[in-house]
Amino acid sequence: MSTDDGVRMDGDDLVDMYTTGTAQQMNAMSAEGDRLQEAWNTIRATLPAPGTFGHGLIGEAFNTRTSAVDGSIRTAADSVPVFYRDLSVAGQNLVKAYVARDAEAANFILVQLS
Repeated sequence: MSTDDGVRMDGDDLVDMYTTGTAQQMNAMSAEGDRLQEAWNTIRATLPAPGTFGHGLIGEAFNTRTSAVDGSIRTAADSVPVFYRDLSVAGQNLVKAYVARDAEAANFILVQLS
């Protein structure tokens, strides 16, 4: 791992986390999920209902071929902002766990030295 990727290898073969920077990135990811949700809500409000896009022979053929996919695309788009926010929560929990384990390790060392 390189020293410029947010993860530091300091020679002990253990991964060190920059907790402040990582927490900030998790907040940024959550905010991006919110922005994606707002954008998708705006787009979704302008989309015609599934199966109602076109009229006449061409419209009917288009609707027949796209109706099934339309629902799956909408469902997938609904899940993207949630994924960003869930990933952010998982990352925040990882930062908290890292800080707690780091404190336990430091305390263990202090007890051994005393």
